[in-house]
Amino acid sequence: MIRIALCDDEQKILDETSVHIKKYAEERQTAALETVCFGSANALLFALEEDAPFDIFVLDVYIGDGMGTELAKAIRKRGIEAPIIFLTTSVEHAPESFETGTLRYLIKPLDPKKLYEALDTAVFKFEKQQEHLIKLKTESGIESFNASRILYSEAQDHYQYVFLNDCKQVKVRMTVSDLYNVLKKQEGFIRVGSAYIINLRNIKTVTTKEVLLYNGFKIPIPRGKSTEIKNAFWEYQWDRRED
Repeated sequence: MIRIALCDDEQKILDETSVHIKKYAEERQTAALETVCFGSANALLFALEEDAPFDIFVLDVYIGDGMGTELAKAIRKRGIEAPIIFLTTSVEHAPESFETGTLRYLIKPLDPKKLYEALDTAVFKFEKQQEHLIKLKTESGIESFNASRILYSEAQDHYQYVFLNDCKQVKVRMTVSDLYNVLKKQEGFIRVGSAYIINLRNIKTVTTKEVLLYNGFKIPIPRGKSTEIKNAFWEYQWDRRED
């Protein structure tokens, strides 16, 4: 099931866009698609606080209780990487919206064909993100998140503490080796010493003694391992440039 959060302060727009999305699902034969409507930014933020999962966001730029661009930033701060599509009557805030990785910027009155094209891209992006989804059993249940959100993990006692890019920390009871076996199925992870696993995309630099991450955290490198880690880091960077 793909869940779409649709946020606009005009009920008419919510109704019309919902109909377009329903017709899109019928034409694409995508039955597993659900639209949830919100009449305000606060209502959508409250749903996110209650851990309501959404896979695609369709937001009005001018919402009664706030700007859609600020709402998008709040969504991103929660570590949510779902595609965002903006609807608006003006292109004035387009540059600001792209700071949040906006997928499309559609002008009202809405052209169904352009909406369908945007949804095609959003659904494709969602499906690609699912390929990199990590699922871990925590004390509060199964937690799922995209591998790109992981900064690093650290072993403490019999637990692994996984640190995410939104400052969230996930605690799992498993060995370093078991966690590494899960993460290495994704590209870009390297084990450093007996306690750490690092996401190579989040490394700022590597010295002979430590790895410096973009968030300022420093991870010590075991003696004689700096060359191996540097090589892995530069090979990963090179592969990304080729892509």
